Amino acid sequence: MQIKPTSAISGIVRHFLIIKSDRQATLRIFSDGNTGIVFNYGGPLFYQPEKQPGAAMLPASFLYGQLDAYQNVWASGKIRLLIAVLYPFGAAALLKIPASELRNQILSCEHFYGRHAELLADEIAVSATIPDKIQITERFFMSQLQDASAGNKLVTQAISLIQAHHGLLPVSQLAEITGSTERQLQRKFEEHIGISPKRYAGITRMQYALKVLRRKPADLSFAGIACESGFFDQAHLIREMKNLSGLTPVQYLSPQNILAANLIQIGR
Repeated sequence: MQIKPTSAISGIVRHFLIIKSDRQATLRIFSDGNTGIVFNYGGPLFYQPEKQPGAAMLPASFLYGQLDAYQNVWASGKIRLLIAVLYPFGAAALLKIPASELRNQILSCEHFYGRHAELLADEIAVSATIPDKIQITERFFMSQLQDASAGNKLVTQAISLIQAHHGLLPVSQLAEITGSTERQLQRKFEEHIGISPKRYAGITRMQYALKVLRRKPADLSFAGIACESGFFDQAHLIREMKNLSGLTPVQYLSPQNILAANLIQIGR
């Protein structure tokens, strides 16, 4: 379930996601170009930290930055997640740190907010309704924001252009339209988003292809989807999709698998 934020924080929160399942499952998360904060009010969640042996338990609330590779998360009980999906620049604006420091990171909210994060997670867990949980979350975000539209103007303009062209606008043209240079765009994207404009455009193109795939008309083949999304051919689409998500189009579309555009249930 996807819920829009109130106008007060709509400049930094794209939407809220509610993920619920009574089955133990493995979830795969991969980049959609956004950042986010997750509040877990269900059973424990575990993941495999990069370059570390064994599994680690995720905290009750955690933040994720831009992801270069997909990550598997598995639950040992009922899944109850409230996810604040932030704009690409959202995490850096909220925390007031360079986005490059959050790249490929999954970090406990306590790392940034201390005891306040624990109290917030507890309040969300015991609140009775979804609207109550979202209201609590929004109130906390407002207390942390000095400017609810904190993204850099050049970056936000560039993001809008990339999305409007489904990731197919070359960086050289992007620089020309925005009145900047490619080097300036690179620097600002690294600072506010955590990845290059070329990388962000590639993720946007793939997410558009996945959107077309989910709404696939009966007469549109995988080759047709690849063409419409700007890929050379079907093989190119499948290769790039596997690089991003570890899944083929058929695996992605398996019944009951899609919980969100970039969150897939891949097993029990």
